Amino acid sequence: MSIAGFLAGANDYVTKPVDAMELKYRASSLTSMKQAVNDRLRMEAAYLQAQIHPHFLFNTLNSIMSLSDFDTVKMKDLSDAFTTYLRISFDFLNAGKLVSLSQELELVENYVYIQQQRFEERLQVEWEVDANLQLLIPPLTIQPLVENAVRHGILSRAKGGTLRIHIETHAEAVHFIIADTGIGMDEAQVSKLLQPKSLKDQGIGLLNTDRRLTQLYGQGLKIQSIPGVGTTVSFIIPD
Repeated sequence: MSIAGFLAGANDYVTKPVDAMELKYRASSLTSMKQAVNDRLRMEAAYLQAQIHPHFLFNTLNSIMSLSDFDTVKMKDLSDAFTTYLRISFDFLNAGKLVSLSQELELVENYVYIQQQRFEERLQVEWEVDANLQLLIPPLTIQPLVENAVRHGILSRAKGGTLRIHIETHAEAVHFIIADTGIGMDEAQVSKLLQPKSLKDQGIGLLNTDRRLTQLYGQGLKIQSIPGVGTTVSFIIPD
């Protein structure tokens, strides 16, 4: 009976006759454990956001300042996008376990806009997102994947490439796909991306996102890549 219960999703069990004190302490222990997991997920999201790359901040500020000499309208648009990006980023530091999909996508939109203003034709973006889709997701789930695709995939090619963001509901789950036509990777490189020992070389974005998704939904990121063709990162969240 206990095996069947655990397979069905139970975290613990008690046998009859039930001791009231034992039941009380078991319930208290499970509640504390759940709270500890939620706190850890929130801390990991905050830690992830604390890793905003200084070069992205400095390069964006330099772009804004350089525009002041010849295109003040574009400078204002870029400044507004940068301000919104920072505001949402800092809001996520105080966010709970989940945030709305619209908040996450607003962060992504501003990040992409900033990079497009800086790199122009080298970065093309295709959005395939259901405008009516309402969903709560872990904060900073999509943005790190997009940033990784842009920085390490597309902008690593002299001619740049295309970023594709696809989100759709299918079979009682929401499917997320972040694909790029960047430099791609071989199987050996892909296999190292989600290994803790690769943190020094790859940063914490992919690993952190994969860990949080796995803890919450039982499955994390799937990565497919072909050298010279591009990379696709996908994940699923139950609807």
